[in-house]
Amino acid sequence: MATLRVRRRSLEGRYRDRAKALLEFAVDLPSRPNPDQIHDLRVTARRLQMLSKLLPRLVRGPQGFKRFGFALRSVLRATSQLRDLDTLMDTLESQKRNLPGELFVALENQRSDAAARAKAATEVLAEAPAPDFETSQLKSRRLTKRLRKRVRKSRGSASGLMAAVLTDESKVEELHSLRKEVKRMRYLLELADGSPSELPSLTNWQDALGSIHDLDVAIAYLEGNRIESKRKAILELRRSRTSKYLKFVRDYRTDLMESFGEGKTLPLSSRPAAGLNPA
Repeated sequence: MATLRVRRRSLEGRYRDRAKALLEFAVDLPSRPNPDQIHDLRVTARRLQMLSKLLPRLVRGPQGFKRFGFALRSVLRATSQLRDLDTLMDTLESQKRNLPGELFVALENQRSDAAARAKAATEVLAEAPAPDFETSQLKSRRLTKRLRKRVRKSRGSASGLMAAVLTDESKVEELHSLRKEVKRMRYLLELADGSPSELPSLTNWQDALGSIHDLDVAIAYLEGNRIESKRKAILELRRSRTSKYLKFVRDYRTDLMESFGEGKTLPLSSRPAAGLNPA
């Protein structure tokens, strides 16, 4: 933790690069964006949002910045359902043989409606882009202090959640919260100068937890709807979920975590995951 540093000029450069990329996404987004375009838009927006929270109130205070913040939050809300539909359809694709075709037609229609709302939100963002500011308004020491504080908080939250999920794959909400916390920590550490050694592990965990969450969403969707012949699809999705969960636990336990600061590690459990059968 003590080695984390962020210089004002490097943070300003990242801000300008991400603000430019986000504006290009907002202006160029087609009326029917594909899943990759929505994913890239949301990742850029989240990274810029995380960076903006490190900026002092002096920078975030003007009205232009507040308008941008509102537009950014609106885009994330508007694209959330679209992203969820994309991941749901992609996850269910493996079970297409076990599910009625009408299901995918209905999801595609929902996606068209969600895409229209996302396009409208990006048009608002294009009219309220991220404002510029002077580098002199930033202080490297204060930025570093704020970054370290946020990383410590995120690490603490992740540690508690990790302790809960390592021995119980049924902790659906905790796994989802852990995914969000790992993503938050990753985006924060990306702002530090250099390349913190734990970033590759965080990226892998985020991907693994994302795959588990996608399966949880698909299973819950099928269970909550009256769909014929869904039992086999649910069983196969659950089997895949257990396999991915066990792999995540194994991979986590083999990662070295000393670089999270001060020689401490996230909690590691030596007990096997309770009630699991990888077959």
